Amino acid sequence: MKTIESIINVINPSLCDAATYQAYQQKLAAGLPTRDEDPANHFCAYFLPYNPSTKKVFIVHHKKSGLWISPGGHIDAGETILGALNREINEELGVKDFFKELVMPFLLTITPIENEVQPCKTHYDVWYLVSTDGADFNIDPREFLDTKWLTFAEAEEIVTDPANLQALAKIKKL
Repeated sequence: MKTIESIINVINPSLCDAATYQAYQQKLAAGLPTRDEDPANHFCAYFLPYNPSTKKVFIVHHKKSGLWISPGGHIDAGETILGALNREINEELGVKDFFKELVMPFLLTITPIENEVQPCKTHYDVWYLVSTDGADFNIDPREFLDTKWLTFAEAEEIVTDPANLQALAKIKKL
């Protein structure tokens, strides 16, 4: 399946507000969904590791952004969302082929990027829940300054990114 088709298949107006949905439709119509095709404005696959037994989330202190956020990253040219999601989970958590098939995302957000480290200006974030206890994680220390399993209250104290706060709020309701 082509990258843009895999994105279209997960866009659902119930996953976001009307303005975000409209912006996603406009970005899809432009036909340049990946970082390789549009380095400034592109789609990303983010995932929120969540342990339903302990009700804790796994967040990372990301080196490039300098923020406490959920893991995830850019969709590369030729990748489907499933391919990008599994690649990012492997790169950041050391878990291969976590998803055998694409599940529906739980949220769509748009994140303005305001740092000088990368050429990104806007991320169109497609969010997935990773239900796990983290026992099989093999974290790459080159990616992060720190990582933590936290309660929602603890995570909300250190996470400042609006899209990540929105993801936490949505999962907290489970």
